[in-house]
Amino acid sequence: MEDWAEIRRLHRAEGMPIKEIVRTRGLARNTVRAALASDRPPKYERPRKGSLVDAVEPEVRRLLHSTPDMPATVIAERIGWEHSITILKDRIRELRPLYADLDPADRLVHTPGKATQCDLWFPATSIPVGFGQALVLPVLVMTLTYSKVMSAVMIPSRQGGDILAGMWQLIAALGAVTKRLVWDRESAIGGTGRVSAPAAAFAGTLATKVQLAPARGPEFKGMVERNNGYLETSFLPGRTFSGPADFNEQLTTWLPRANARVVRGFGRPVDAFPTDRAAMIALPPVAPVTGMRTRVRLARDYYVRMDSVDYSVDPRVIGRLVDVEASLGRVRVTCAGQVVADHERCWADRVTVTDPKHVAIAKQLPCCLCRRSGRPRSAPHPRRRAGGPVAGPAGLRPALRTGLSGRGGRGRVGDRDGGRAVSATELTTMMPYLVRALKTPTIGRIWQTLADQARQEGWTHEEYLAAVLQRQLADREASGTALRIAGAHFPAIKTLEDFNLDQQPVLRRDILAHLATATFVPKAENVLLLGPPGVGKTHLAIGLGIKACHAGHPVAFATATAWVARLAGAHSAGRLEEELKRLRRYRVLIIDEIGYLPFDADAANLFFQLIANRYEQGSVLITSNMPFSRWGEIFSDDIIAAAMIDRLVHHAEVLSLAGDSYRTRARRALLNNAGNGTTTT
Repeated sequence: MEDWAEIRRLHRAEGMPIKEIVRTRGLARNTVRAALASDRPPKYERPRKGSLVDAVEPEVRRLLHSTPDMPATVIAERIGWEHSITILKDRIRELRPLYADLDPADRLVHTPGKATQCDLWFPATSIPVGFGQALVLPVLVMTLTYSKVMSAVMIPSRQGGDILAGMWQLIAALGAVTKRLVWDRESAIGGTGRVSAPAAAFAGTLATKVQLAPARGPEFKGMVERNNGYLETSFLPGRTFSGPADFNEQLTTWLPRANARVVRGFGRPVDAFPTDRAAMIALPPVAPVTGMRTRVRLARDYYVRMDSVDYSVDPRVIGRLVDVEASLGRVRVTCAGQVVADHERCWADRVTVTDPKHVAIAKQLPCCLCRRSGRPRSAPHPRRRAGGPVAGPAGLRPALRTGLSGRGGRGRVGDRDGGRAVSATELTTMMPYLVRALKTPTIGRIWQTLADQARQEGWTHEEYLAAVLQRQLADREASGTALRIAGAHFPAIKTLEDFNLDQQPVLRRDILAHLATATFVPKAENVLLLGPPGVGKTHLAIGLGIKACHAGHPVAFATATAWVARLAGAHSAGRLEEELKRLRRYRVLIIDEIGYLPFDADAANLFFQLIANRYEQGSVLITSNMPFSRWGEIFSDDIIAAAMIDRLVHHAEVLSLAGDSYRTRARRALLNNAGNGTTTT
């Protein structure tokens, strides 16, 4: 290398002839001439020798052509390779790209406020959690893709409620949220390939979207995974922790220094954060629902379980329904809106947390109950006679053991257990009370008529009983259907049988007949009716709603603006979550006239929460005069509209209607009749 450079310098810069260079440098003439003729430094290359793999290379190529991803060990077995596997692997490594399919990865462009990558990091250090336990706990890590600002917090578990609570804590600290929250297939977020209902509701409240990374897409959220490695190598070494609170305190102190470091090829994340923050979405005034929640009936041992830990509850609410809410730091139990237990959350596994006050109340509770009733526990109930049956209407209970004597004479009821017989007069007195107690008014009206018919036609007791119960059931179903139709608040009663299908030749009759069976309701499937005004969308919606009422499903009908006004009122009163839970009682929600009036951002947010809350939980029937491509105009946000459409059409039947408005046709017919001198009565 030095001779080559010196030869070129002497000849070209100094003007020394080749003969003089040969004499002074002691080199061969051909060496000097070759150095001057070459534009590149000389490179020694050993001539390639033959390899044992050369003999089997054609067979290796044949196997790679048929199966490009075949492992080298399998290829070695197929070709009967008996030599070193290393040289075979090296040759396969050279040949495989020639046969493998190309899999280019698009470069991700990160713009301000666009996305946040989220992941769980499991530090190798076990954290003391009390009760003599030390556990490996998850750490939620979030990274803004534009500014690369990192935030993290340790959470008790990888359950959905804890993950969402951790996300809200980090997002609230930032003061805004990006338009996308990118997750992989974390089981509590999107383990089935679809975003879970709690995560969708969380994103809907924040007007953002949870985006699941595609399968085999390592570059999709590699930024947060690199930060996981950075935490493992830069934060964790040499540190000891006394508990989760100490871990989070040390992590919170360290993160500002980490975000102020210089990232190679980028700069300091803290310097790019203001631009990123300005493009993010402002947080709503109401916090999203996070944490773990459940409702149970308090058992006699007055403990409730949350995440394998048992917490004591005020024993005075034994037997009543209690609501258990667990945040990252507290576990609160309420009954009818009153707090009956409030514990610091225990992060240990399979332990019992007891409040001494609850134990003291439990010891005094029997005496309290005696004093509350005003009598000693051993005293008989004032409504009971000593050694006798209950007085009052309950004194009629012995007659419940009697049966109808079909052959034993008219108006007599024989006691099958050997008791006394009941006369017709006594039976007539008993029946009004019995039907009132059982809430069976139909039986009270028809039992005598059917009894006479049973005697005349010789029915058995079983046939008489079946006839009475069948009439009661039929009347109850008819009454229930009428109540459900009245409770749905339809603007008018319109049935599918009254709909003129000849005016809608594009409408699928088979799909409409299937929907008329109301089998879509138990499956929580949706129905979307799209078309211009006046083609019968509302008529079909009411008809399908009435079919659902006949099938025993509760239905609620309102226009889109009425639903939004209802949710806005609940939101301003601070009971939006309660209202959404109450609406889940209706198996079918009918939302009429989407598209006639636009919604502002707040109304669109509330409407999305309604749809997300119903997703795979209950059916939604929607009518709209706008195609899906224009729903972004209705809700003033293409992102919310796309997220809403995605949830609606996932399990749905979409029916398109066309043609002129029937109101226009009726008006045109009226004018034509007037022009012809005819009148319509």
